[in-house]
Amino acid sequence: MELAGLFTHMRARAGRFFGGLAGQMLALSIAVVIAADVLLLGPSLGAFHDSWLARRVGAAQTAALASEAAGQARVSASLEQELLANARIVAVTLYRADARVLALAADVPPDADIRTVDLRQPRAVAAMVDGVRALAAPRERFVRVLANPTLGGGRFIDVIASEAELQTEITAFAKRAFLETLVVSALVGVILYGALLVFVVRRIRRLTGAIVAFGKRPQDVSVAIPESHGDDELARAGQALTLMGEEVRTALRQRERLAGLGAAVAKIAHDLRNSLAAAQLVSDRLAGSDDPMVRQSAPRLERAIARAAALAEAALRFGKADEPRPVLQTVDVREALEEAAADALARHPSVAWTNGADAFPVRADPDALHRILVNLLRNAAEAQRGRDGAAIAAAARVADGMVLLDIADKGPGISADVRERLFQPFATAQRDSGVGLGLAISRELARAQGGDVTLEAGGPEGSVFRVVLRGA
Repeated sequence: MELAGLFTHMRARAGRFFGGLAGQMLALSIAVVIAADVLLLGPSLGAFHDSWLARRVGAAQTAALASEAAGQARVSASLEQELLANARIVAVTLYRADARVLALAADVPPDADIRTVDLRQPRAVAAMVDGVRALAAPRERFVRVLANPTLGGGRFIDVIASEAELQTEITAFAKRAFLETLVVSALVGVILYGALLVFVVRRIRRLTGAIVAFGKRPQDVSVAIPESHGDDELARAGQALTLMGEEVRTALRQRERLAGLGAAVAKIAHDLRNSLAAAQLVSDRLAGSDDPMVRQSAPRLERAIARAAALAEAALRFGKADEPRPVLQTVDVREALEEAAADALARHPSVAWTNGADAFPVRADPDALHRILVNLLRNAAEAQRGRDGAAIAAAARVADGMVLLDIADKGPGISADVRERLFQPFATAQRDSGVGLGLAISRELARAQGGDVTLEAGGPEGSVFRVVLRGA
């Protein structure tokens, strides 16, 4: 049981090791070693193959010259066999000018399998192929070599040797060369792995460890990102991570402060709403006073209290939880505009309303879309309060599968300093009305449905707000 547990523990550790960057680097180093062995062994086999044949050619020419030196006295059969054995060949033919001189030859079966190699031609790739093929050559096969004489005299020399001896020697060489290249490549791989481990993996481990620790305790200042020096990719990643960590901590501190501030504002707004309700009752009584000065001031006081109450109510609504998820349905844009205009423009009968939108079907939450349009139409009407020729016009078109709904007014426009914060909570372009939440809520509702609300124009000739909706 103890051995089984130890084996399981070692297997788990090995899995974690090879699943990590260090293990992957080791696997890469092993792959480099194997590739180096393959790349180095092929040329080595080719060089050995041709070198062995060249040595046989040199020995064969020496034997042929010895036989030729005998002149008219032909060498005996025993001496001929001894010369062939010493040269480790089967036959040799030396060609001089136009004459063919048969120097030495042993019995070669007429149906023998003979492979021909021409050493007079360039053999860079062919040598490697022949060297590999010689490892698995049939032992009864012969190899015929054509080469230029190395000792002078003659046009070329033709040598036949047994491939069994070549196979024996090249196999031994291949084993020896493989072990040598394996040792050298293993040393290179170990050095490469060690260098990667020290200069790359260790730095990445420190960086990932800091990221994990920071993710668990982002507000703990004791969790420090390791300093990165230099100008390489890891150093730049560490510097960017340090900067990002500082920004995240700052944002978290701001969020905590805003959360506390929001809770305090909600309490204040709740108490203020109750106080304003009592003040509104008092203002109603003041409106019925016998004093004309009091009656004249009462409406202004009532409007001020109403605006303050609306602000407190809006603050409470905005501070509540997120809006419910929209329930998308197919809605007719033209009908939605008409329903919203009926609610939004009921208190603004002097505003001319033109619904130029075609009956485009869109995918939207009907209640959310109604709130968006009511907010925009009411804002457009409020912006034109007291202006001659007040008018609101709506138009719609389709672009890239989205329905673009434009609502244009003839108000005074929106100043440049207000445009930057127009869609932020409690930002308003009208100083005497509204609490500045309509546009912020409208954009939030539109984006929750896959659309948006933007300001397309806000010059002196009027403003144009665009509602982007998903086409059905």
